[in-house]
Amino acid sequence: MTMLFNDTTAAIAKAIFDGHISQVTQARKQDAAKRLDYYHDGQLEHLKTMLEQRFAQPEKLTPLFINVVKKVVDLRAMVYTEEPKRQIDGTDADKALFAEIVEDAALSTRMKQASRLVKLLKTAMVRPVWRNGRLDLDLLTGDILDVQVGDSPEDITAICVSHFPEAGRTEEMTYSVWTPTTWERLDYRGRHLDGGPNPYAPVLPFVALHDRAPTDSFWLPGGDDLIVAQEAINNMLVGLLQTVDAQGYGLGFVRGAGSGGGQLQAGPGSLIELPEGGEVGFAAPQAPIEEVTGAIDRIIKWLAVSNGLPAASLSTDPTEESGVSKIVGNRELEELRRDDVSLWRTYEKRLFQVIRQVWNHHNPTRKLSEAATLAVDFADPKPAVSSLDQAKEWELLIGLGLMSPVDAAMERNPDLSTREDALAFLLTVQQERAALTEKVI
Repeated sequence: MTMLFNDTTAAIAKAIFDGHISQVTQARKQDAAKRLDYYHDGQLEHLKTMLEQRFAQPEKLTPLFINVVKKVVDLRAMVYTEEPKRQIDGTDADKALFAEIVEDAALSTRMKQASRLVKLLKTAMVRPVWRNGRLDLDLLTGDILDVQVGDSPEDITAICVSHFPEAGRTEEMTYSVWTPTTWERLDYRGRHLDGGPNPYAPVLPFVALHDRAPTDSFWLPGGDDLIVAQEAINNMLVGLLQTVDAQGYGLGFVRGAGSGGGQLQAGPGSLIELPEGGEVGFAAPQAPIEEVTGAIDRIIKWLAVSNGLPAASLSTDPTEESGVSKIVGNRELEELRRDDVSLWRTYEKRLFQVIRQVWNHHNPTRKLSEAATLAVDFADPKPAVSSLDQAKEWELLIGLGLMSPVDAAMERNPDLSTREDALAFLLTVQQERAALTEKVI
């Protein structure tokens, strides 16, 4: 039995490792790494490489970029604009344990980061891991992942995680290969280092995250327009600086002061003798600065619209409507968000099941019960309105009997978590106003 186990594990590990080193896989990983660089303000080296390929003297150019990728991705990742409400249907012990896990793992923060990575990469993973005596969450991206699937993209049969050494030496790289029954550590050549049964069997301690339901491939395509547009914008910005530097300044000239073609030194208080018809002045080249900036602005707005965002959300014009207020009123984006919420509610429930498996294995005396379930309520974004407009709305609703001042107080101050707290706050305000009125009289 042991020999059969080792043979099966070795065969799975070899299959996924062979896939790891294929050219198609390497191209996918390089694309993921490039997107992460672009998102995390690491575009400079990519821009310098592009300039070296296009220009004979790239060192004379000033590289410049603005991070449109991050702006679009963050605006599109609307699911976790506010922290969702997570309710455990279980015992009091289950609720207390899950509250502890949520705090230790910074669950909302990590899931917000995950939603942005998914908008950028289209596919990612989150892994609950027991580390340093507490449960943590690792976000894993396509540049370090290999996945083997069965009959469908969601039937995951093996996962390989690449571990890059800090020193960057290839011979120090290792790989972790997980299946529902086993795990194995390999060296950079795919040779066995360590391994054994999957401690969480039959559960793989990973949750796949997709930008949409996968159909024919685990790794979803899409998002190339964002990267291509970013590179076009960067190229135009470099050209804009070059144009300003070469043509943006007036050049002094003297006509009729001689035919030598040399420079004439003159300054305040100087007198220059010119022949009849001579002329002194400054020539201002017609640099196409407005045309270039207008083209950049149009590309950015086209990019916004193609990603379901209002054009004003990426506008640099302060007179245009703000991005947030336009987003929440955009029907296309609202529909996209509803689709995302449906997906991420499923991912949260799957993650809870994996968290329970990992937690219970490492905490045999403090287990989450198998009957416990998770319900997630995502907040609906509200339009950004001025304080005056908000006050008028509350006054109207209170006057119509559709809400109480208690509701307004709780909405204005989220720290008033119960209606009793809000009522006590309003009574205190009322008493203080009465006291101040008496003193004034």
